[in-house]
Amino acid sequence: MVEVVAVLILLFILAAAGIWSFGNSRSVEIFGKISQDLARIDSAKSSWRTDHPEDAFPGDEPSRFATLQSYLKSGLMQVDTLANWQPANVNYFINGELLLSMATNNTAGSTNFGKGYDRSVNDWYGN
Repeated sequence: MVEVVAVLILLFILAAAGIWSFGNSRSVEIFGKISQDLARIDSAKSSWRTDHPEDAFPGDEPSRFATLQSYLKSGLMQVDTLANWQPANVNYFINGELLLSMATNNTAGSTNFGKGYDRSVNDWYGN
């Protein structure tokens, strides 16, 4: 009887660990996508600067996206809007030319609400 209970406890522990790691893998996947997307935006800024060495980088977000749109691709598909490209409840921002682009989480009720994403640590920062 003790052996049966021990096996059941071991199975319960393994199942709990599997469920926990499944939830964690989703977060890791989303963080990876965000990090990769922000790197693509910054790479597009660098490519644009190479192609337009004497032009001024736009000062507002919509103009920045319009300027970089031809440099942004997801696979073979053109990115029509940042809203279609970003994960649910995450907003991407194309910052000034010499500043890294950033993402914020706008999910009310989330522990990450209003926080920015830091690519160097692959996690949210802020309030």
